[in-house]
Amino acid sequence: MQNSNLFPLCAASWETEYLEDISVRRLVLELYDREHTGIRRYVSFLGADIETGREIVQESFLKLHQHLLEGGERSNLRAWLYRVAHNLVRNSQVSVRAARTDYLPDVSSSGDLPAGGASAEDHLLAAEQKQRFRQAMTQLSSAQRECLLLRTQGLKYREIADVLRLSVSSVGENIQRGLEKLKESL
Repeated sequence: MQNSNLFPLCAASWETEYLEDISVRRLVLELYDREHTGIRRYVSFLGADIETGREIVQESFLKLHQHLLEGGERSNLRAWLYRVAHNLVRNSQVSVRAARTDYLPDVSSSGDLPAGGASAEDHLLAAEQKQRFRQAMTQLSSAQRECLLLRTQGLKYREIADVLRLSVSSVGENIQRGLEKLKESL
């Protein structure tokens, strides 16, 4: 009789774990839908090629799923994802000292390349503008570039500080100085 009393506890425990797993999956999928394009842009900016970038984004979300299943902190998952992606890119570039900044893909919010409808002159002007911007970005320190890029992805100063492991005041200073240098260069 005593063993029959254990079965309802095991069933209840299994059901709780199953429901928790489903809620974790939903959360991960919601975050993926919202953040994968921005993270892919960020890892591309850090120098990862397209294929490596896709793998890093996938691995970041797999690590998030594992983190949540293990009962990890849930307070700022967006910054957590960017930090994991940042670390994965840096780990993949151990042998390379400088991040490549010459390739910044132009990706729409859906992740696709924009459709063309502009004239050849418009394309030429846009290409020149992008080239000037890329050149200006190379004049910034790596901390300024990374802070500005994360800010353009919509992260708040506190989230950027968490991702890059800087103080909030350092983030603000890097963004301010970076913007001033860009303004001078452009």
